[in-house]
Amino acid sequence: MPLASRFLPPWLLSAALLGCVGPEPATPPRPPPGDPPTSAEMAGNAGSDAPRQPLEIAGDAPPPPPPPPPRAAPQVAAEDCSAEPDPLPAPFLGPAPPGLVAFYRFEELDGPVLDSSGRGHHGEATSSALRRGAPGRVGRGLFFAGGHVRVPASRDLDFSTAATIELWVRITPALGGKHNVGSTVSRGTGSMDDNVLMNSSCGNMQLIFSRKDVQGSTNLTSDCGMIPVCTWTHVAYVNDGRTLALYINGNLHKTGPGGFLGPLQTDLYIGRRAQGIFPFAGTIDEIQWWREARTSVQICADAGGVWARGGCQLRP
Repeated sequence: MPLASRFLPPWLLSAALLGCVGPEPATPPRPPPGDPPTSAEMAGNAGSDAPRQPLEIAGDAPPPPPPPPPRAAPQVAAEDCSAEPDPLPAPFLGPAPPGLVAFYRFEELDGPVLDSSGRGHHGEATSSALRRGAPGRVGRGLFFAGGHVRVPASRDLDFSTAATIELWVRITPALGGKHNVGSTVSRGTGSMDDNVLMNSSCGNMQLIFSRKDVQGSTNLTSDCGMIPVCTWTHVAYVNDGRTLALYINGNLHKTGPGGFLGPLQTDLYIGRRAQGIFPFAGTIDEIQWWREARTSVQICADAGGVWARGGCQLRP
C-alpha cells in the first residue's frame, strides 16, 4: 500500500491512550473567519462530533488513480466457422500403395472429383450446394452444404478381409448451433441391406458395417464432442475382421467387435446417404479408402504426427 494513501490511526488523535489521561492541550487561538483551519485545530477537533478530516503526512502526494484494466481480447464463438485455418501444402504423391484403392484429395475446382490412387474411381459432384476449392486440411478441400459426390460401385471398393477408412473432417453446426446427423461416406442405405455407413452427430463419429445375409451388424461410435466444430480432426476406422478400432487425431479412441465385411452393390456416396438423407454440413478432405488394416504407426503418420513413447505426437 503506498505511503501516500495511509492516514494516521484515529486512536492517535484521541486524548486517552490505554487508559492514561494526559494534560489537556492548550487551545490555540482561532484564526479570523474565512481562514482555513490549521492542523492543530484539526487535531483538537478529532474527538468532537464534527466530521473527522484525514491527515496527510507531510511531503506525500495523493496516490495516482489506478490504470484502467486491460481490454480483453475479443473471443470468437466456437460456432463461428468464418475464420478458416490455412491449409498445409499438398505434397507430391508417388505411386499409391497396393492396399489404397481410392484417395480423394478434392484439389479440383470443377469437373470430376479425381481419385489420386491411380485406380480410376473418379466421382461426380453435384453442381450446387458444394464449394469446390475450399481451404482444406492439406491443400484444397470440399465444403458440403447439401451437395454430394457419387462414385460408381466397383469390386475394388469392396472390403473382403479388412478395411480402413481415413479422412479429415471439419464440422459446421446447423442453424441454431445444433448438429445435424450428417453422413461423411457411405455405401448402402442402412435399411436391411449390405452397407458401410459413417455418420456424425452431436460432435461424434460412428461407423456401421452390416450384412443382410447374416442379419447382423457392428458399429463403433465415439463420445459426443470428440469432433469439435470448426476444427480439423483426423478420423480413421480400422476393421481387421475381428476388431473395429476408431482413431482420432492419430490416437486410439475406442474399440469394439469387427467383421461383417463383404461385397457391396451400391455406389460410394460422399456427403450423404444413397437415398438422399443425412446431408453433411462442413468440409471434408483427404479421404483414403483401404482394403487392408492400417497400423497405429501408419495412421499416426497420415494424421500428420510422429509415433513416439507409445502414442501419436501431433505436430503443431
